[in-house]
Amino acid sequence: MFSQFFGHYLLNKGAISTAQMNEALLKRGETRVKLGVLAINAGFMTAEQVDQVHKMQMKVDKRIGDLAVDMGFLTSKQVSDLLGMQKSAHLVLGQTLVDLGHMSNAQLEEALSDYKARYQLDDADFADENSVKANRMATNFLGMPEIESIGYCANYVALLFKSLTRFVTDDYTPLAPCCVREMSCSSLISQKINGPFSAITGIDGGEDSLAAFASLYEREGSLEPGEYAQAVVSEFLNLHNGLFAVNVSLERDVELSLEPQTVQKDAVMRANVICIVIPISFTFGIVNFSVLPI
Repeated sequence: MFSQFFGHYLLNKGAISTAQMNEALLKRGETRVKLGVLAINAGFMTAEQVDQVHKMQMKVDKRIGDLAVDMGFLTSKQVSDLLGMQKSAHLVLGQTLVDLGHMSNAQLEEALSDYKARYQLDDADFADENSVKANRMATNFLGMPEIESIGYCANYVALLFKSLTRFVTDDYTPLAPCCVREMSCSSLISQKINGPFSAITGIDGGEDSLAAFASLYEREGSLEPGEYAQAVVSEFLNLHNGLFAVNVSLERDVELSLEPQTVQKDAVMRANVICIVIPISFTFGIVNFSVLPI
């Protein structure tokens, strides 16, 4: 989740464009995180020092790590530790943006430092996401304090990103959420939650996007657009909402119930209250996730 929010942070800050982000997502699977970015992230080297090592490598036939040690920027142990680090998704994204020329090492260094400081994150959080920090970040992400049930909504969104990463893919970036009272939907898959927190939750997208989403979730190859793909997406929504109900029960000692899922084609959703819509950009397109507190 924190890695995916890093992409949103870059977009929101204006560090990159949506087109650049989409290009990076498409190329991310081909990217290998280099020692320089690992060293910048760990605070072992500055971007300027990394650039100096890269320039020296153009003159000397040595590996980056050996040159960094020779130039006094790293120790042999630090090189070994860095190479053994787990490559978090946010670093893969950052490296891809640098490789594509959309960011410099210096810009990535500044973004990583600011992102971690702003949300009080350390590297351990990216590997083992702290639920308190996740909920706080989701609240900041939504930025809608006027919604009475914002706490429940933040919990829902934080868990949604975890569900996507766990069951579908980590190749996605949340775009800016919005509040609407009316929304036109190509294929709206929805489910109502009842209880102390009552809401209509939904997933909407074009048929091709929903089929691609369903294929990733089912992991059985490429699915064709149609009723079966919609049923698979509906299954994901039910799974996620079930997990949300269990979490709410454990954390707040209240019970939520779920109604059967429904599928509507070319629907227009209207409400007297605000509906939160979160567009999420995947490599195959955008899928909208919505929460309508009622």
